[in-house]
This record gives sequence, structure tokens and C-alpha cells, in this order.
Amino acid sequence: MITQSLIENITKFSSSQSETYGVPSLFQLSLSKEKGQILAIQLKSDKKIVLVGTLLMDCMLGPAFKAGKMQEHVIMSVSKANEILSKDSDITDEEKINILKCVEQHHGVKKFYSLEAEICSNADCYRFASVTGFLGSLAYGPNLSFDARIKLLSDKADEKWNLITLDSVKRELVPQYQSIKNLLKLNQ
Repeated sequence: MITQSLIENITKFSSSQSETYGVPSLFQLSLSKEKGQILAIQLKSDKKIVLVGTLLMDCMLGPAFKAGKMQEHVIMSVSKANEILSKDSDITDEEKINILKCVEQHHGVKKFYSLEAEICSNADCYRFASVTGFLGSLAYGPNLSFDARIKLLSDKADEKWNLITLDSVKRELVPQYQSIKNLLKLNQ
């Protein structure tokens, strides 16, 4: 069983990582968490699995970014999530596996392990492919030059747009993603 104590500990850890490293920003962490919960309710999936999955999916992004190992952040996050979850005596093996799959698959796969994993992946897309996520990432993103930040956000918007698998998310984000791309064209 996923206890409130475990959720609080993971929330503190994830927030601490964001505050320490700046990536993902607290804004991005909150946005994907909120969108994950909305999707979990709409799709009648396990809200606690989605909550923990969205909190842990990028939990080692900051250390990976700092070490110049961005490509390894998913593996690092799965390892850290496993370490945290293994210390909890109340979580079931099924819940633990599902959460680890949420973390592992948050950048998309051909066939998701579970609906919760697919929701986490789609919730992550809001960080860059929604107007709110784009503007929040522009305001609270990593300390880069303006041109480097715009390039990063443009690339991430495209990447996340191509990862969306849920029809409801695609419908919601079509006009927002198109607006982002139109705005970026004006900046060229």
C-alpha cells in the first residue's frame, strides 16, 4: 500500500532535488504532477501510482544535468526510485514495479506497462508542449543564454509533442503546441 508517509517523503525529496539543481524546476514538477492527477481521475487509474510516478520520473535529472549526463537521467532516476521504494515496508511489489515502469517509460515506449505509465509520460509532455509549461519553462528553466534557452525549449516542445499518446491530451495540446511553434517562428 502506498502510504501518505511515503508520498510526503517522496514529495520532499523531489522538491529538494528541484530546489538544489533547478531542473526540473519546481514549476515543472508541480505542473506534471497536477496534470497527472487530472488524467488519472479522467481515465480512472491509480492516482497514487501516478502521483509517485510523476514525482520520481525526473528525480535525478538535476544531478545528471550537473554531471553532463542528461542521457542517463532515466536510468539514474529508476535506480534512485528503486532505492527509495525498497526502503518502504508498506508498498506492494506490484505497486513498486508499476511506479518503476512509470519512471522508466516516461519518455515513451511502443507499449506501456500500464495506464499509469502512459499517464506519467503524457503528463511530462505538458512541461514543454503546453503554453503554460512552455512559459513556465522559459521563466524558471536552467540558467542558459536566451538563445540557448529558446533552442532548448523549441526542441523539447517538439520532442514532447511527438511523445503524446493519449487522445485527450493531443486534443487539448494541438492549439497550444501550434501557438508555441508560431511564436517561435516570429523569433527567427
